[in-house]
Amino acid sequence: MRKELVTAVLVLAAGTGLALGESESSTSPALLPTTVAVSQAAQPHSPYSAEQVPHDAWTSEGTPELCPGAPCAKTDWVCDDPGCFWLRAEYLHWWTKDSRLPVLITTATPGATLLPGALGQPGTVGLFGGSGLEDDERSGGRFTGGFWLNECHTVGLEGSYFFLGSRSASFDAASTGVLGSAVIARPFFDVLSGTENAQLVAFPGIASGDIHLRYFSRLQGAELNAIYNVCCCPRCEPECADEPRAELNTLCNTCCGWNYRLELLSGFRFLDLDEGLGITETARVNPALPSGSPFFGGNTITMADQFNAHNYFYGGQVGARTEVRRGRLFVEAVGKVALGETREIVDIHGATAITPLGGTPVVTPVGFLASGSNSGHFTRDKFAVVPEAGINVGCQVTDHLRAFVGYTFLYWSSVVRPGDQIDVGLSGTQIPTDTRFNPQAGPARPAFLLRDTSFWTQGINVGMEFRY
Repeated sequence: MRKELVTAVLVLAAGTGLALGESESSTSPALLPTTVAVSQAAQPHSPYSAEQVPHDAWTSEGTPELCPGAPCAKTDWVCDDPGCFWLRAEYLHWWTKDSRLPVLITTATPGATLLPGALGQPGTVGLFGGSGLEDDERSGGRFTGGFWLNECHTVGLEGSYFFLGSRSASFDAASTGVLGSAVIARPFFDVLSGTENAQLVAFPGIASGDIHLRYFSRLQGAELNAIYNVCCCPRCEPECADEPRAELNTLCNTCCGWNYRLELLSGFRFLDLDEGLGITETARVNPALPSGSPFFGGNTITMADQFNAHNYFYGGQVGARTEVRRGRLFVEAVGKVALGETREIVDIHGATAITPLGGTPVVTPVGFLASGSNSGHFTRDKFAVVPEAGINVGCQVTDHLRAFVGYTFLYWSSVVRPGDQIDVGLSGTQIPTDTRFNPQAGPARPAFLLRDTSFWTQGINVGMEFRY
């Protein structure tokens, strides 16, 4: 019986030891497999599912760290696309707002009226102006580069430059001055008589002549923005919502199968709009007419007017950019608004050269529409708002390259343009070929106007982006 009692005690001791060993194993974190799930109710949410985070990135509490200090090449836990920097090149096919011009050149039927070429007179037809100078589509480019400032891809810097190719328009007209040839005239409103009038450039039997008009427009801009990646859901798997541990990832549960991100932008914006309008006329008066004013028989009269408008915008900018991806396809939308000042600059100058037959020219620093009363260099600073909106749709071609096509709209609240600075109300005292010419007398017309207007440009962009 003693032997049986000893045997029973040994069996009981062995069972107790095994029970204690199991209890110690269940409470020792050192013996836990790394794949054991943690209590869902006690842990905070993480933007990554458990399968997406390497085990050495998990904290002692069981949730993954946002960024465990890994280099950019390890993209399992970074927010955004792989790569520390990106370069983007785009072809632009854009349109711009028309530049409005008054009627600048007319023709008429000889003998139909005593004021041929004057607006409102029988037989007068406008040849150029009176509506918007339609700006055909322009080609250009936009180039963007940026890089992340930290390994988490949450703070970055991005710069961009764009341009539209110079757009030019021209108009030319000429007449021989023989019987049956065309009439060329420049209409204006005579402020002394209060009626419409016109200056003749070419008229049958009186003068042969020609007129040339040139218009140009250039647009470019740049911006520099800080990027704040405030929200993203990378690499969500379709089955993530079915995994118990996916409840650690609230964002992933709401966009299962989708990838998206939201970035805030803040920085500086610059825009440059440069436009000009020039008109040159040459009249060769019939030598059979009396010399001197008002006929100037045998004289060659050349008059030139130039109107230039420059606009420079400087301002602070804020905005947001978001992107949604499904497989290799993505949609990107951006909205920005800049507040600042536009430096508006207007340059107006003119000249007239009267050359007698066989003589030397006499030059006067006064043109027809650009006279002493409105010529000069003028500047003004004015508050302006520049919003921009765009959307791109594209495809991830490779891990580092993607292509896209999109649309952009840009608005500028205040600019000066050449056509708006033209005053067609003239005083004969300011016109060198008028018998009343006396710059010191009469009304100071044409007057300097400094009119501003809004401006917009919009169009299609096609581009490629490389990330590394």
